[in-house]
Amino acid sequence: MRVACVWLPHFPIAIERRTSPALNRRAVIIGETTEQRGTVLDCSAAAAAQGVRIGIPLRQALGLCPSASFLPPDLPRYGDAFDQILRGLETISPLVDPASLGCTFIGLGGLNGHYRNEMALGDALAQAVRRASGLIPSVGLAEDKFTAQVAATVSAPGEVCLVPKGQEKKFLAPIDVSLLSCSRDTLRHLELFGLRTMGDLASLPMGAVQAQLGREGRRIWELAQGIDREPLRPLRREESIREHLAFYAPVISREALVTASRQLLSRLLGQPAIRGRAARRMILRALLSDGRCCERAIVFREATAEREQMLCVLKSAIEAAPLTAPIEELTIELSGLAGETGKQEGFFSSGRRRQPQVAEAVRQLKARYGQSPVLRVVEVEPWSRIPERRHALIDYDP
Repeated sequence: MRVACVWLPHFPIAIERRTSPALNRRAVIIGETTEQRGTVLDCSAAAAAQGVRIGIPLRQALGLCPSASFLPPDLPRYGDAFDQILRGLETISPLVDPASLGCTFIGLGGLNGHYRNEMALGDALAQAVRRASGLIPSVGLAEDKFTAQVAATVSAPGEVCLVPKGQEKKFLAPIDVSLLSCSRDTLRHLELFGLRTMGDLASLPMGAVQAQLGREGRRIWELAQGIDREPLRPLRREESIREHLAFYAPVISREALVTASRQLLSRLLGQPAIRGRAARRMILRALLSDGRCCERAIVFREATAEREQMLCVLKSAIEAAPLTAPIEELTIELSGLAGETGKQEGFFSSGRRRQPQVAEAVRQLKARYGQSPVLRVVEVEPWSRIPERRHALIDYDP
């Protein structure tokens, strides 16, 4: 089956520039801050030209490109934008495999009859992305995921690159080895060996490459030959429901947020989709007045549809969340919908409260079978070396 790769390089940067067009004329660095240190999540081409790379410390990035605009990451907004793109691609093919933000593989099996040729199919994929996001991707089509990704990577935005069947090795031969999906140590070894292109790597015996680089060496040798055994993993969407509430004026009071959450939960639990069912996961999302988005995912220990239990969890999440800016819109999403299940409790764990029910159940069993099928275990000779003598079964008489 033919595979297409839709490629949007520096996707977080593209989303930030779509929101703030003034960033188009500046170098941009998006920094992900952790408790220990800050690292670069993404950077623009201008910042990359100054030596900035994804994953390096923010301090180092500041030294390399001090004139850049440093932005905090807005992962929920990036995820929403990417999800819109995936839904647009799903209108063309049901086999959509999101590899990473900005990179998606699409299975093309059975689609040839719907389009004039593969070029028209690639154009349709690019148009679907453009309609969903306003961004212009590059598209590569090949027999495997890796070759399709390389074809998309080396193409300009808006271009469609086709790799005919059987021409994978020839197409990959002049491509730089830096596009191989392997570790930095392996790339360093390839550079030391003087292997600059995939053709250089493919010309070597597989055994020699594997002897030097191990299992990863065999894999990248196969990739350079145009052999990629990685299967397509289509996205499987789980059913979810959501409700949102836009405030007339930005809110920063936690009491107001709890009240809004109570209202949203009432709406959610009143939807027909959740009647007789329970949710395993809840997402609380807040749109801040500065345009950024804050998200908190909550996983329940047991699937639940109890409003008060959900509200209690939401209160704790709201009280613990740092409110860096007023909130303009609040959204709650329930997912992992499943049939309601009962809680498994011990038969005798409730003590005297269950005693009448247990006695009535045993009486009915005696009446039906003539004798009680309910037995209890008692200690007889706990000191015995023979296990069978340590305990005995006797009739249970409540």
